[in-house]
Amino acid sequence: MAKEKGLISPEDFAQLQKYIECSTKRVSDVLKVFDDGEMNRFCQGDAIGYLGFEQFMKMYLEMEEVPHHLCWALFWSFHTSQVAAEKTKSKANVICLSDVYCYFTLLEGGRPEDKLEFTFKLYDMDRNGILDSTEVEKIILQMMRVAEYLDWDVSELRPILQEMMREMDQDGSGSVSLDEWVRAGATTVPLLVLLGMDVTMKDDGNHIWRPKRFTRLVYCNLCEQSISLGKQGLSCNFCKYIVHDHCAMKAQPCEVSTYAKSRKDIGVQSHLWVRGGCHSGRCDRCQKKIRTYHSLTGLHCVWCHLEIHDDCLQAVGPECDCGLLRDHILPPCSIYPSVLVSGQECKHKTTDDTSLCTPEAFRVLD
Repeated sequence: MAKEKGLISPEDFAQLQKYIECSTKRVSDVLKVFDDGEMNRFCQGDAIGYLGFEQFMKMYLEMEEVPHHLCWALFWSFHTSQVAAEKTKSKANVICLSDVYCYFTLLEGGRPEDKLEFTFKLYDMDRNGILDSTEVEKIILQMMRVAEYLDWDVSELRPILQEMMREMDQDGSGSVSLDEWVRAGATTVPLLVLLGMDVTMKDDGNHIWRPKRFTRLVYCNLCEQSISLGKQGLSCNFCKYIVHDHCAMKAQPCEVSTYAKSRKDIGVQSHLWVRGGCHSGRCDRCQKKIRTYHSLTGLHCVWCHLEIHDDCLQAVGPECDCGLLRDHILPPCSIYPSVLVSGQECKHKTTDDTSLCTPEAFRVLD
């Protein structure tokens, strides 16, 4: 994306994010006022000038005055000569209102699926549930803009989004339906991370990805190819599994469990080994170096953070003591599901059984 005038600085972008977090307004709220309300006078079809954009920012951020340099730079970041030519016969400086709505929707909190649907409908002017490739490209352009401000490696993200586009338009019609758009977006992990994928774990086996730019050479846990210095990949918050952006969809399930599946599964915590990730470079078993031979080498335990050679695995017992932070860790082997018992049923229990009538869905071992 070209670095033209109006591209806001990283500091201003960080400040903008804080403003958005503090505001109770959502883009959909402001959209109604500009489409059908009192602010409609600032609109020229789907175009808006600087004065209208300034009013949008004040209303959206719930501020009496938005810093002029931020508002001005943002306005110019949306401006292209093509928009001005298409939206008005004059040479007035205008920007596309749909682009503005799309951009800020991507920055808001919320479910990725909702964002995908909302951005699609923004460009579906005739409300027929179909977008042509040019309109979808406009949405992707705003995604790229947000990714660039978030310091993502845009050169790696663009091919992923383009591949997503090709898969959506399998019949070669040049148009995409709402269902196709949401389905494709909801299965493209880097895009979901960019859209603010829900970071709450819904069930064991799910990776919780976060974008990470690596300052040293690392290797992808899936394809085992290197992720170059300064390049971006995805890292799981739980197991520290590392993958290229385009490898995330094929990654093995996360093996970190949060609780024992039944009472019979409780007991001693076992090591959970993941290949690679040996940051110290030295084996905790034999004290020799863990050398990297242009591939994934060594193993690290997710719980106790031991780092060992592959050949030293047999010499390390299966039991894990959770390492230096053991006093602050509640291992999954200590938690198991418990059947909820109603208050009426509790009355019929003996005194010895009252401990079983707790309202918690999970029981923690003493």
